[in-house]
Amino acid sequence: MKIVKLLIILSLGLAAAEHGYSLENSNFTLSSVPYESNKRVFYNYNRLRLNYKLKEEHWYLSFIGDIDNYYGKKYIQSSQYRFLRSIKADTPFEIETHPHNYGNGEVFGRIHRFNIGYADEKHNVLFGLQKVSMGVGRIWTPTDLFNPRDPLALEPDQIYGTFALSYTYALGELGEVMGVVAKRHDDSYKYAGRIKGNVGIADIALDLFSSNDAQMIAYEIEGNLFDTGIEWRSEGGYFKDKLLDKDFYQTILGLDYGFKNGVTVMTEWIHSSKTYSFDEILKHQGSTLGNNRFLSSDYLGNSAYYDFNLLINGSLTIIRNIEDQSSFMAPVLEYSLCDDASIALGAMLYTGDKESEFGNTQNSYYLRFKVTY
Repeated sequence: MKIVKLLIILSLGLAAAEHGYSLENSNFTLSSVPYESNKRVFYNYNRLRLNYKLKEEHWYLSFIGDIDNYYGKKYIQSSQYRFLRSIKADTPFEIETHPHNYGNGEVFGRIHRFNIGYADEKHNVLFGLQKVSMGVGRIWTPTDLFNPRDPLALEPDQIYGTFALSYTYALGELGEVMGVVAKRHDDSYKYAGRIKGNVGIADIALDLFSSNDAQMIAYEIEGNLFDTGIEWRSEGGYFKDKLLDKDFYQTILGLDYGFKNGVTVMTEWIHSSKTYSFDEILKHQGSTLGNNRFLSSDYLGNSAYYDFNLLINGSLTIIRNIEDQSSFMAPVLEYSLCDDASIALGAMLYTGDKESEFGNTQNSYYLRFKVTY
């Protein structure tokens, strides 16, 4: 862990700086049917997270560390669990400890983020385990080849960090240039650049990316649709899949609108010029384009969020495979116990024929308890 030691040394100069920390515990009790089983199993997943920040003038340091615990012997012995645990971060060092199996459960630690940076009015430099933000999509972000979100996951925004050096230079109030160099698990590198500005009706960006298994030239657009209150966005581009020797283009188009009664709705469509087989997607899940490979050419996503009152809110996300008409649905109903604690009921529901993409997956249900200290 030489890199971690280096970050610690670099942070010693911030010892007299302002600092703050918080503890967050997320606990899920789930009911699901593993891939190879016809029987429903119950298990518990708990994540204890430490979030620590340090700042002195223009310098800052951020650390987020997790302790994850899975409890449920049948689940941790399933092929589904083993497959999910086999997907590792694309970093040159391990970010997780060796798991400790205690019979009915398994516990391990993880470094989620650990970086040091400098920021002023013109410059922003960040080094370490970080999230490199690219793309404007809410459900899919095809231009994000560093930290892509998985809309089908239990927590789509819980994304592995990238070990990188990133630099952003502000061209003005509405423009910037960004460059990123990231080191991978095989000691190769990912390179990316972006220039972003405003053209009056929208913010627009040009993205470039290169690695040993993928290349991309892409765009991002985001703006308001005249005076309607509708926000629209699009991103996409040309991709070269070096692993599977395929070239394709991919694009999304999305719209957001917030009603006066508090309902916020969003729709997003993604199109890919080429598709992949299930085996191709599964075998190369951990590669750069792992989240850009799809079984079908077109998907439509919709979501809605509503605050029923000060204590209760609900959301619903639906993703539909337009070609085989199968669907994935994720409803969540959350109740706020106090300012720092909440409880939620949620589900991951699948519909369609058994031969379809989503129709051969069993429904999952969960109870989530979350508290912050």
